[in-house]
Amino acid sequence: MDGSPVAGAGASSNGTLRRNVSSMTSPSPSDNSSRPATPRRRRTAVVIWLAVLGLTCGLLLPNVQRIRDGEAYALSAYNLRQIGDAIRIYHEANGNRLPAAARKGKDGQPLLSWRVMILPYLEQDNLYREFHFDEPWDSPHNLPLLKKMPRAYTKPWKDDTRTHYQAFVGPRTAFERDGLSLADFPDGLANTVLVVESAEAVPWTKPDDLAYAPDQPLPQLGLGFTKPVKLLGYELRRKPGFNAVFADGTVRFLDASIDDATRRAIITRNGGEPVNVSKWD
Repeated sequence: MDGSPVAGAGASSNGTLRRNVSSMTSPSPSDNSSRPATPRRRRTAVVIWLAVLGLTCGLLLPNVQRIRDGEAYALSAYNLRQIGDAIRIYHEANGNRLPAAARKGKDGQPLLSWRVMILPYLEQDNLYREFHFDEPWDSPHNLPLLKKMPRAYTKPWKDDTRTHYQAFVGPRTAFERDGLSLADFPDGLANTVLVVESAEAVPWTKPDDLAYAPDQPLPQLGLGFTKPVKLLGYELRRKPGFNAVFADGTVRFLDASIDDATRRAIITRNGGEPVNVSKWD
């Protein structure tokens, strides 16, 4: 039986099966998946990865910057709302008197900004107590406190010891002289600016603000932010301008195209100019 054709055929069949299985499980000479990556292939993969990463960043970064710019004007408006509320609370807590533009020494020299005087009403009472009020802002004791500037005074997306939030000082302004009350605004609280975004920054504790004079050029305003103009929820364009908080506590974004006469009208509290700022919202 061992030498029969049937047995021979079975042995031959088994040998063929083993060879077929072996060929299926063993890598063929042409199978590239089992080959180790060569330096050239690795370099190609890295180049492709970097190209994809660069393309992704190139597409995303402009959108990230657009989001930051879009939020910035709103964040600045929030800062001004806090400042305006603090000034109004100060007014109520101090015999219906606005803070002076500067705290002065016995010799009449300005020492510290109004921004320091309203700190307790910005929930910064501990910082307020650290100041020496009989010393100037840049004295050896007071100068290091610049580093503790409250967030309400900071420009959005920027850490600094200087602030762009300033008041107008000069004839007929809200900070014309010490002891003014909100009752001294015959032009209307809603039509008179308290604090505005200045293009130039100053140390936040320094008694330095925007000088105003009727016969002098107006200072540059705004932080370079823009506000979206929308229709049915879609953004049509962005308009440049600046934020300002008015004496009634309202914050408005004012178009950069507003003429000088209108700007002077909202800077003064008793100029008698007809103004309707609500139409700018």
